[in-house]
Amino acid sequence: DFTGGIGSRPRPASAGIAVSQRKVRQISDPIQQILIQLHKIIYITQLPPALHHNLKRRVIERFKKSLFSQQSNPCNLKSEIKKLSQGSPEPIEPNFFTADYHLLHHSSGRNSLSPNNPTGLPSSFDLEQGITYEQMQIVIEEVLEESGYYNFTSNRYHSYPWGTKNHPTKR
Repeated sequence: DFTGGIGSRPRPASAGIAVSQRKVRQISDPIQQILIQLHKIIYITQLPPALHHNLKRRVIERFKKSLFSQQSNPCNLKSEIKKLSQGSPEPIEPNFFTADYHLLHHSSGRNSLSPNNPTGLPSSFDLEQGITYEQMQIVIEEVLEESGYYNFTSNRYHSYPWGTKNHPTKR
């Protein structure tokens, strides 16, 4: 720990850096955000079966399957979860929900579903346009609320934001 040179003095090895508490802030860890989002999706898909057909959970299950399909890869997974976390208005892969679209269309009798629809999907769903990442995020958060996810996890993980609701940013 001697830097040598004219006028230099040896510094003790235990010297540290002092940082003002006002300058310290929590950093946003993008990997943690991805893991939180994956945890939410997997939590939903691990729930016991619903008493009645729950289309919200079915749509989330299909989304999860697409994330881990043979055509997917780690880079694609990261990209998809990032779009979901940010609430992107971009539509999710068009062929993704085709079978569910037909079911929804027949059960609703119109393109936009009402909030009181037994399928349980938000009224903002336009079956012809598909579902956006923002809409998927809303569905995920609704299912988490309905299942008591935030009541359960907020008591377990005080130091991690598992129980933090992820609301898409408004554009």
